[in-house]
Amino acid sequence: MDRFSLTCKSEHDMDKLAHIFSYYISDIVEHVLCFGGDILNITGNVLLALWTVKQNQLSDIITLVAKCSLEIQEKFGIYHTREGQDLQLKIGLSAGRISQVIIGDEQRQFLLVIGRDVDDVQLAQRLAQANEIVLSWNCWELCEKYMFEVEIMRDDEAVKLRDMRIIDPFDFDEHFDKCLDYLPHYRTSADTLRTALELDPDSALEQTLRKHIMKNLLKKIDEGQPVEYLSEFRTVTMVLVSLELHKTAWKVHLCHLIQKAALYISTAIEKGGGQLSRIFMFEKGCMFLCVFGLPGDKKQNECAHALESSFSIFSFCWENLAETKLVSISVTNGPVFCGVVGAVARHEYTVIGPKVSLVARMIAAYPGMVSCDEVTYLRSTLPAYNFKKLPEKMMKHISSPGKMYAYLGHRRCVMFGKRHLARKRNQNQPLLDREKELEAFQMARQGCLRHTMGRAALYEGAKGCGKSRLLAEINSLAQKDGHRALPLMLKEADSSQRFYAIQTLMAIFFEVDVCPSYYRQQCLQRQLRGMVEEPLHCLFNDLFFVKFPLSYKVSHMDDRTRQKEVEVCFVQVLQKAVRETPLIFLIDEAQYMDAASWEFLGTLLASVPIIMVMTLSPTCTPCGWAQRFLQCPQATLVPISMLAATSLFRMACWELGVVSIPQELQM
Repeated sequence: MDRFSLTCKSEHDMDKLAHIFSYYISDIVEHVLCFGGDILNITGNVLLALWTVKQNQLSDIITLVAKCSLEIQEKFGIYHTREGQDLQLKIGLSAGRISQVIIGDEQRQFLLVIGRDVDDVQLAQRLAQANEIVLSWNCWELCEKYMFEVEIMRDDEAVKLRDMRIIDPFDFDEHFDKCLDYLPHYRTSADTLRTALELDPDSALEQTLRKHIMKNLLKKIDEGQPVEYLSEFRTVTMVLVSLELHKTAWKVHLCHLIQKAALYISTAIEKGGGQLSRIFMFEKGCMFLCVFGLPGDKKQNECAHALESSFSIFSFCWENLAETKLVSISVTNGPVFCGVVGAVARHEYTVIGPKVSLVARMIAAYPGMVSCDEVTYLRSTLPAYNFKKLPEKMMKHISSPGKMYAYLGHRRCVMFGKRHLARKRNQNQPLLDREKELEAFQMARQGCLRHTMGRAALYEGAKGCGKSRLLAEINSLAQKDGHRALPLMLKEADSSQRFYAIQTLMAIFFEVDVCPSYYRQQCLQRQLRGMVEEPLHCLFNDLFFVKFPLSYKVSHMDDRTRQKEVEVCFVQVLQKAVRETPLIFLIDEAQYMDAASWEFLGTLLASVPIIMVMTLSPTCTPCGWAQRFLQCPQATLVPISMLAATSLFRMACWELGVVSIPQELQM
């Protein structure tokens, strides 16, 4: 499935992949059910089946399951696709005692099976090659050995099943009938494959089972949507959390540990629109597959939420789960098939696609960190200093995985923001129908020229209404009129960094944001000379990452006094600067500004004739200092509405380079 999914280049390819996989897996599911087994779960490329019997019935059931496996390999072992990728089966068998565990809370639950024999079946499956059946050593010890033709594998780890010996008077039909006495849930009617389908309605049982289904899927089921309509292609972000645990952890403690991890992971990702989709057990620990952006859960900044949730989970697991040996998390973003696969009698909601294969391979390639692919890195729009580029590594079945990055979290001591806006002004495309908004900027500019106080124009509107385009136009107009513009685009993560917006704006003002680090101190000293007395230069060490000698005067200040002194110095510097050249602050996405920066801008507005132009989205509730700023008499809040249809048509003509658009395309 990995090789096949990685050949998908379009949604059409993934559509074919999903149909082929569902058709293929349904045949296997039905065959298992016909032999009295049941399906525990279906994932992207693994099906886990279970036959539950008593200890003294194991040898007979192993014979039954071996016969079932041989028939499955004979009928479905090789599936030739038109795309040239053959689907092939590897089957592992184990037998013995297992434990079933319910993980979760009252809202969402997961059924897990754990134990040595669960590990053994995974080992047997890994040892098998395509079209082979491998029995774990314990399974081999429990079976009727004389009935099987086998090949002992290395170090007596497992045995490879070649075939069953036909020995008189052995009659498999008679053996099958005997095994049915051991399987109380075997179908009683030829019309159904599972007795569960014949159960009478039971509201208590239904409420229990609902906890095992994702809430967005439940919503669609409750609305009466047919099963075939639950499948679709959509772009999602996937997070795979791998916990490798110390082998010394005893079973009950292991269950408590997985429960603790599952509850934290589920809570952490739900805040950003994610859902915990699957929990997998493997030999050394467990994995949690989370998906952001499923139907009903789509949110802005999906990749950023996924990365920040992942880092929170990574930190929690290291600090609170004592038996954790290694924590690894990988994050990918891209189009996948989200939908129902399997047979009518037994199906599951799953995700399939190249990105699913990639997120699993990244866990092995980059252990002990939060890693992400390049798409996630770019779409998160988080600052570059929160990432570290990773070396390229070989990944199984993936020839060109692309650039990979480690997410380092939103570090407290950060460098300056970028001195650019989200958009640049397009010289060939005019700004349409924004005369009223531009007039607000012109009035703010004229007010600054006549008074000793600043003026602020704040443009508020929903995403996509053209705020960034308007800011780019104002930036162009200001520079054309001889203003010195200091542009800054903020991001959601910046709101948690105290004084970050002012730190970055002043770094741009002093031009230390773009100079080499070894030249930064010299550049800043030249700018401060004559405006700030030399003993106070060391106040800027932490803000601008310089190393002026600590003066006696500053050494006797507490933190609050130092902060106030920094602000006084900034006001003095800016007052002198505006006497020489008109100054304008351009802040995009100002709803992400920290409270300390809002407070300082309020002080600045009352004492320095600076023009401030900001864009805001109404999605965030402003902090107290932001509300005070907005209520200030020098601040004007300008709502921005969506453009009229006629303006949108004119804009489309400009974008397409055409004179007009046919009427039928305007609907």
